[in-house]
Order: sequence, then structure tokens, then C-alpha cells
Amino acid sequence: RTKNDSSPEQKPRVYFTCHPDDFEKYFVKICEDIFTTHDCAVFYTENLSEEIEAKYMECDLGQMNLFVIPVTFKLLKEPNRAMDFDFPYAQKKKIPVLPIMMESEAVLGNIYARKDKFGEMQYLTPFSEDLSAIRYEDKLKKYLESVLISNELAERIREAFDAYIFLSYRKKDRHYANELMKIIHNHAEFRDIAVWYDEFLTPGESFRANIEKMMKDSKLFTLLVTPSLLEYVNGKPNYVMEHEYPNAKNAGMDIVPTEMEETNKGELLEKYKDIPECVDPNEEAFFKKRLLDSLSQVAIAGNNDVPEHNFLIGLAYMEGIDVEVNKQRGLELITSAANAGLLEAMKKLFFIYREGQTVLVDYQQTVEWAEKLTEYCRKNYGEEHENTLLWMNNLANAYNDCGESEKALELLESCYERCRKIFGEEHSFTLTAMNNLAFTYLKRGNYQKALELQENCYKICCGFLGETHTDTLIALNTLAGIRIKYGDHQKAFELLEKCYELHCKTLGEKHHFTLTLLDNLANAYGNLGNREKALELHEKCYVLRLEIQGEEHPDTLRSLSNLAVYYNQTGNRGKALVLQEKCYALRERILGENHPDTLIAAENLASLYDDLGNLQKALEFYEKCYTLRLKVLGEEHPYTLRAMENLALSYVDNQEYQKSLCLLEKIYEYSQVSDYSENLEIWLQKLAHVYGQLGNSDKKLEMLEKLYAYQCKIYVSSPFMIETLNQLFNCYIENEDYQKAMDAMEKRYAMESKIFGGDDEESIPFLKTMIEVYSALKEWKKEAAIQEE
Repeated sequence: RTKNDSSPEQKPRVYFTCHPDDFEKYFVKICEDIFTTHDCAVFYTENLSEEIEAKYMECDLGQMNLFVIPVTFKLLKEPNRAMDFDFPYAQKKKIPVLPIMMESEAVLGNIYARKDKFGEMQYLTPFSEDLSAIRYEDKLKKYLESVLISNELAERIREAFDAYIFLSYRKKDRHYANELMKIIHNHAEFRDIAVWYDEFLTPGESFRANIEKMMKDSKLFTLLVTPSLLEYVNGKPNYVMEHEYPNAKNAGMDIVPTEMEETNKGELLEKYKDIPECVDPNEEAFFKKRLLDSLSQVAIAGNNDVPEHNFLIGLAYMEGIDVEVNKQRGLELITSAANAGLLEAMKKLFFIYREGQTVLVDYQQTVEWAEKLTEYCRKNYGEEHENTLLWMNNLANAYNDCGESEKALELLESCYERCRKIFGEEHSFTLTAMNNLAFTYLKRGNYQKALELQENCYKICCGFLGETHTDTLIALNTLAGIRIKYGDHQKAFELLEKCYELHCKTLGEKHHFTLTLLDNLANAYGNLGNREKALELHEKCYVLRLEIQGEEHPDTLRSLSNLAVYYNQTGNRGKALVLQEKCYALRERILGENHPDTLIAAENLASLYDDLGNLQKALEFYEKCYTLRLKVLGEEHPYTLRAMENLALSYVDNQEYQKSLCLLEKIYEYSQVSDYSENLEIWLQKLAHVYGQLGNSDKKLEMLEKLYAYQCKIYVSSPFMIETLNQLFNCYIENEDYQKAMDAMEKRYAMESKIFGGDDEESIPFLKTMIEVYSALKEWKKEAAIQEE
């Protein structure tokens, strides 16, 4: 498919692949989005389930400049050629891949980010919740500009070649065409020689003018010889036999027949009159001499030290423009030009490393080239030039990607102030700088600053673009998210309610982004304590997702889980249990038992069984969660520790004290050697209880003493301390340590008097106990003195 149904020849090549069921939904729309800014050829296969023959991989997929893949639940979860074959091929060949997220980022994100899926690869989405708030169309345009070569640049590249060779071949032999180009360019002398051939379509009348022009401009006619060159088509000579070879002969071109498969020489001579002797490309010396003889008048390798020439030839190999794709050779040539100070080459390397074109994403290299470009712009354009400000922004984003948010913040604050001064608040440069700065403040935990900037951004978008514009809605949703992080749930609720109403008007209430907002709005009601309203909206969301996305979609399952939680919170635990069991069963079957969403469902289910008093069933799920978390995440991961805690407490509830003790000791040990002390009070309490149940009174006493010492650090006085002192008193009495028992009782009485008052009747039992302990203490001391005498 091409823009305005034009010829695909000499255009950048984009390969579209997807789950077969997604083709009708997304192909035309994505093509239209691409054609808005780029005149390229989008290739696809009519049957998206059919495997591509191995012999055609290199000459078809291997020559593509970009793979575009719409990402959906079906793509990520069901076997399909796009994920199982096409995408791995692109990774292997280091061809840029653009995933476009067509469904909820929040739900698909976990699956998308798995190592066996897309991992850390960046994606675009038409429904972005990204804090940068740059429109999808603008992001797509910028991405395509960084990956695809423009017509003007392609023309410059073609002019940079020393000469052209015209390659004539049968289309069924196209895999040999690519192989022959590699053989030619393996000789250093021919590195800058282009090879033109009609790549994909059988030429008809409309292609003749183009072919005749290329033959006229070429210095050599290379005929790719295989037995198929002798075949007739529908009783007539094939196109090479009837048109291309006779035209080359009539034009007096030097012809080099190159035999790629053994072919009957007698028949070849009969059908191709006066054909020269065939050359075997594997006989390197002879093949090289034959080409050199034909190209001897061309100035070969005369521009090797010119940075612009090397940059353009490097791009040719990178993109497969009239040469085979050789990304390593292309990268080396472009790097040499960049190191020589060529601005174009430096920019290209920045995007290569940032987007992972040809190489793996390398944030450190991205930073290095962004620093060089920023410095270049400062030196050549000045501090306040828009090019300098643009690269300051790019450098700040690169610092953020590397985790150096402090450097990013300093740079963005300077950039934002300059943009305001030079361009004004409403300029796109200023808005971009503002959003990047807000994102960086948020990343560093400065919610107040992030909030101020985002509120200003939303206000400007409303006035400049209107409240229903995509950018304005993204700014509004982002503002609500910051309010939630800031802890202002009432204001966040008001913003989400407005955002939801506007999305219903612009996208409709059944659009998946509108449903995500409905989910968020329901949770906002819950945060404000209105659980009945939250339940009502979650029910609405679940019904709509069930209708639109089906029972097994992750979005639907998330709604089901939310529904179960709010049924539980509103007291209908029976209904909650039915829904949570259903949610867990579906997630386990669809996502697998190790998936984070499945484990969350298992933990929710275990907690619900706990609430219902089914302690044995709760224990079964807590054991499963801990085992799987340990296997997938390792022992020290926070999620594993949480699962360990739940399991330890469940063992206590089920009176399996020895099993509980093993886990509690691990948790306590970990809290001693790390910052993990949030629940230290609980673990000391439980350890004391378990040691007591197992009859180890010494360890019980040790834990209680540590517990009391820890409580003294975090409380002035507390009912929890009173309970601990009471347990200590009992332990001291059992050990006949009456002095410590008396001290514990005095502290308890003093604390109770301070908290509750000590003059009421409830204090009398404590006073009586203290008298009894005091009497026992006197007797104990008397007996000790007699024994000493």
C-alpha cells in the first residue's frame, strides 16, 4: 500500500504485521497515520498466518527499514506469526520496530514488558497517558523522521554513489539478487557502487520509462543467470528475455552475465543472442577483474575521507538504498562522519542509540551524542537559539532515561525559563519544556512543583486548544494523577469526573480509554469513602467491558477484580468470593500461574478466605503465592517478602507454629540487616507468641524485651506497650524474677494511669496484684539471704 496508490519503487520500506484478527481493525488507520507525513511503501502479506519461505526472508523482510506492529491482547497471548516469527526476525537483524499500543497500557503493560515479548522497547499509543503530553501524531512524525529517509535525503544519497550497476533478473530469483549485491560490495573497491533493480513488482508499461532511465544512467548491465531465465510465461518470452536484455544490447551496454545457478549454456546462447561468457561470482579474482574492467573509467574510492560522502553512503547501507542492507557497515561510516564533526551524522547517531536502530538501545551513548549536539548548537547558534533549546530538551530526556534526574532537572529549569522568555507560554517549545519539567519534578517526588506546572499546562491548553482537544484531555488526566499522588483525593475526583464526562462526549462511553477513566473514577469514589457509588461504577464498567472486549480480556478481568474488592468492602462477601474465584481461575488459565496479575488475584482470594474464616483454604493460596514469588522474583524482592509475611501469619492462624517460626525468623533477620522495619513490631509480637506456643520461654522473653525496647523508641505511651508489659510481667513471674516483674507492673500501672486515669475501680485488681508481687518479692529476697548465709 502506498500514498495515493503511487509506485513503491525507491520509497522507504515499512513492513506491517499483526495478529490476523487485528488486520481489519488497524491496517488502514495506521497506513493513513503514516502517509500523513511520509511517502513510503507499506508492505504486508495477504495471509498473516502463512509462513514466509526462508529463502525469501533476506530479500523481503531483511530489506525493510521499519516493522510496525499494533499491540493487542490477542497479539501478546495467542500464537501468531507476528510475535513468534516476524518480530524475532527484526530483532535478530536489528531492524527498527515500532509497537503501537492499541489497547490499555495499564493492563497490557505487564505482559508487553516480559522478556519473551517486547521487554523495555518503547511504544507509541494513540491513547497515551504519558506525562509528556506530546500528541500521538507528533510523536509518530518525529519517530518516522528519525527512522525513515526523506525523498530529498534519498536523492542526495543516490547522487553520492560513484556509479550504478543495472541488475536484471527474474522475480522468482530475487533472493539471488540480494546475494549478488553482497558479493559485489564485499570488494572494497566497489563499496560506493550502487546496484539498481526492480525490487518487488513485475514491471508493466508504466515502469518502462523508469527502467529505461536507470539503464541509461548505469555503467554496467549485470544479468543474473539461473535456469528460470530460460522460461517462457504464458507461451511468451519472459520480461528479461523480451525487453531488458535486448534493450541493453541495443544501448551498447557492457554486459556481465553472473551465473548463480548452473544453467544450460547452449539454450542460454540460443535465447540471449551474443551473450558474453558467464562469470562465477565465487571465483573472486576473475569476477573482481571483470567488474574492474567494466568500471575502470569510474572514479572509485575517491571520496573516502569526505565526512558528508561517508555519511550518505553509510545511510545507503543502513537503509538498503540501492545497495543491500548492511547495518554494521552503515554504522561505521556514519560514526566516522560524526567523529569528524558532521552535524547530520551526530543527529543520526543520537536517534540510532536512543531508538535502538541497528543497535540495542544505549542510553549512555544517547547522552554522549546529545551532549555533543547541545555543545555544537551553543557554539554555532548561541544559548537562546531554538536548536540549542531543542537539544537541551533532548539532553535532559536522555539524562532522565539514564536515571540522572538531578542533571535533567537543572537543564530543564533553565530551558523552560528561556522558552517562556523567547517564545511565550503558548508556544509548543514552551509547552514541551513545561511538561518535561513537570515529569522530572514528579519523578523526583516534588509533587507541589509538578502540580503547579501541570495546572498551568492544563490552563494554557484549555485556552489555546479547547477543553476537548486530545492534548488538553491528556493534560487533565495527568493533573488528576498528580493530585492522587499529592494525596488530594477530593480534587482528583473532581478532575477525573470532568475528564470522564468529556471523554464520553468525544470518544463515547464504550471507548477503551473512556472505560479506563471510568475505572479510575470508581476508585476515586472509593478513596473518598463512597463505596456504594464505587461499586455501582465498577459494575457498569465490568458490564461494558464484558460486552466490548469479552470475558477473557485483561481489562475485563481487572474490572472483575475491582468488583469483587468492592463487594467485599460493602459487606457482600459471598458475592465477592464468587467473583474473585472466577477472576483467579480465568487469569491462571489465560495469563499463567506465574503472571503478576494472577498472583495478585491469588492473594486477594486468600485474604477473602481469611475474612470468611476458611483458614485452611487461605493457607493453601498463601503457600502457592509465596512459592511462585520466590521462584520468579527471589527471596529479597518486596513482593516475595510480603507473600512470606502473609504465609507466616496464616501458619500462626492455623496453629502450625514450627512452620511459622522458620518464616518469622527469616523476616526478623532481614529486618535487622536492611531498612525493612516497617512491621518490626508485628514480627516481634508474633515471634514471642510462637516461641511461647512451642514452649521456648527464654526466646519468648527475649522477643518481648526487644519488642518493649522497640516500642519505647516509637511511642511515648501506648495501649500496645501496656499489653507488652503485661506479657513481660507474666514471663518474669514464671521465671520467679520478682524484681523485674515488679518493675514491669509499676510501669504498666503508671502508663495506664496516664492514659486511662488510675482512680477508678478497674485499677484495684492491678494494685492487688502489685501487693502480691511485692510480698512475693520480699519473701524471695529473704530466702535468697538465708541461702547466701
